[in-house]
Amino acid sequence: MSPADAPVIPGLEFVRPLGSGGYADVYLYEQQSPRMNVAVKVLKRQGLTTAIRRQFVDEANTMAQLADHPFIVQVFRSEQTADGGAYLVMKYYPPPNLAQRAKAERLTVEEVLRSGIQLASAVETAHRAGIVHRDIKPANVLVSQYGQPGLTDFGIAGRGGHAEDVDEDVGVSVPWSAPEVLYGQSNGDSRSDVYSLAATLWHLLVGRSPFEQPGGDNSAYALMPRIRATPVPTTGRADVPVSLERLLAHAMAKSPDARPQTALELARGLQAVEREQRLPSTSVVVLDEQGRTTSADTPSARPGGADEHDRTSVRALSVPSAPAPAHPPVGTVVDDDEDEPATISGGVVLGVLALLVAVTVGVVVWAVNRGDEEDLPTPAQSTLTRTAAPSRAVDYPEQPAIDARAAAGSVTFSWNYVGAEEGDFFRLRLAGSEGDVAGAEVVTVTDGARRTVKAGSGKTVCAQVSVSRKSGISSPFSAIRCESAG
Repeated sequence: MSPADAPVIPGLEFVRPLGSGGYADVYLYEQQSPRMNVAVKVLKRQGLTTAIRRQFVDEANTMAQLADHPFIVQVFRSEQTADGGAYLVMKYYPPPNLAQRAKAERLTVEEVLRSGIQLASAVETAHRAGIVHRDIKPANVLVSQYGQPGLTDFGIAGRGGHAEDVDEDVGVSVPWSAPEVLYGQSNGDSRSDVYSLAATLWHLLVGRSPFEQPGGDNSAYALMPRIRATPVPTTGRADVPVSLERLLAHAMAKSPDARPQTALELARGLQAVEREQRLPSTSVVVLDEQGRTTSADTPSARPGGADEHDRTSVRALSVPSAPAPAHPPVGTVVDDDEDEPATISGGVVLGVLALLVAVTVGVVVWAVNRGDEEDLPTPAQSTLTRTAAPSRAVDYPEQPAIDARAAAGSVTFSWNYVGAEEGDFFRLRLAGSEGDVAGAEVVTVTDGARRTVKAGSGKTVCAQVSVSRKSGISSPFSAIRCESAG
């Protein structure tokens, strides 16, 4: 990028380049009245297609629709130039972004929890507006001078309209993308955004994406099989509580059905970890059914006080999505952002899904003061009520360990795990090869922690299993185990 490429914009004075991405450059300008710094995202001329120009316009419209949210980067205006170019004028967030910060320093558990809840608020708000982000990653989280995160880059967000007519490739960021998106089984939905947000939080704790191997092959095509079949690794940090490790693994489950189904559910899980660790509480901020921002505070109970139960939660609204169309196999690898692993495009069609938000109930907010000296913001009277909530983190089942034993004409799989509870049942995947397990049909097992599979002599059978509870929560799937029948 060159300063010469920066457009002349009335009322704005060019300062310096800020960075460059796949299809746009970003420059710092100074707005003259009122005087303030702004970031200007300028569409590149090289390789400009109708699809990219349309995507750029959609990004402006999407971010403008969500502009009032405190954790989504605000767009002030968008213009198309006479020569076919375009630019967005946005709120300026000084460097570093969260990807740069995670590379340079170790973020505390408290900061990651706080940022996770705030970002989940932004993602939940987008989902309620019928928008799926599809590219949540550390580089797309900016940080204000006051330390508040700002989610940006809605360039490939799904928001309905004409994207189904676009046949050009659109890249996805492999290290943080859900397996069903990478392998063309889904165009992306609220659950894939939950996966990407959890992968982002894992990255912030460790300094790299979950399936990167230090010193190993971390190309897109090396990462994809790990993302599809390898269990989510632990962070390896002694200060990360087990409850957070379990929550992140749960949110990055291979099957979309096994994850938290909404960003709000993930936020509530993160709030539960905050309470468990006696950390300052972080608010969930979402839109209510009238499109008004509702602050849902979750103050920690006073340790040792008469009221040990936190009493704040937000009830999720249902956001139905249309089924994703079938997609061809994955295509070519392309680069998207500087200083990041490769992204992939081709058969993964990131067309826009129309999401209809069926709002039949309001947001119900429960709040209680954290201490006698604190007064909480009071939401609208029509949305305020009180109830009790558990004061400990959600007890997600442990990831099971699976074993296999061959016999004549069969293979028997058995598994065990810590913390078994009455009523636990299991979700089993079976396939003829390791690579096919992640896409195999899930079989429910209710008669014990084993299953015998008939197979011809020498035939290989592979399996992995997850623990489920009556409450609807599930463990991450186990590692894949393969064995050949005798």
